[in-house]
Amino acid sequence: MPIERELYFNRVNEAHEKGRIGDDILRSFFERLPTLERSISSIESAFGLDYPPVSFDPNLVIVKYPDGFSQTVIYASTQIQRLNEKFRICVEVTLPFLLFAREDLLRACLAHEFLHYIYITITLGNRSIEGLSSGKPITPDLQLALDETHTVKAEEWIKDNELLSLIKKYFTPMVSDPELEEKIRENWIKRTLPIKEMSVDDSMLRIPVLELDKIPLDKKIIEMSKAKSQRSN
Repeated sequence: MPIERELYFNRVNEAHEKGRIGDDILRSFFERLPTLERSISSIESAFGLDYPPVSFDPNLVIVKYPDGFSQTVIYASTQIQRLNEKFRICVEVTLPFLLFAREDLLRACLAHEFLHYIYITITLGNRSIEGLSSGKPITPDLQLALDETHTVKAEEWIKDNELLSLIKKYFTPMVSDPELEEKIRENWIKRTLPIKEMSVDDSMLRIPVLELDKIPLDKKIIEMSKAKSQRSN
């Protein structure tokens, strides 16, 4: 039987309907989904866990820093989004990254985000929301600073040395891949396809504190975390 994967591509369809991306881009998007599925399936085998829902941003996402000169391209991120009227932890993949990343880089990135997903699941399961806070007041919304410190150790969760090597290869600590950057420059930026620029503050997700207890959590992750903690004590 086919795997029932939670994929949310309504924003990609909307961008196409509004003429922001053409028929060729939309067709390429759907043609890349089997590659995405293959990568996710291999990650699930390596972790022994189910992958979270995946949403897609039709933009090239660029975070600009306060100095006015520095910026970072965000290819994928782990977020808490409202999906089907409920807040869920999910992995968001940008459309240009899905289209132009080699499969091994895509797999490494999705695995990297899964480590963030596990961290957030454990943190929310422990009700320790200060572990996700940016340090700013937690009212009325919780501002999440989902940076590189908010992750679990790959070696403790991944049972695949090849996947571990891929993560180490591509993350230093951000993704660095000149081939991908050139493809995006030639096939996305020069074609004036959608780009979303945001500040560091804007890149942090805010969700109502009262919604935190309603977010469904993967119980298997929480159980595995407790077992790992007991073994280390």
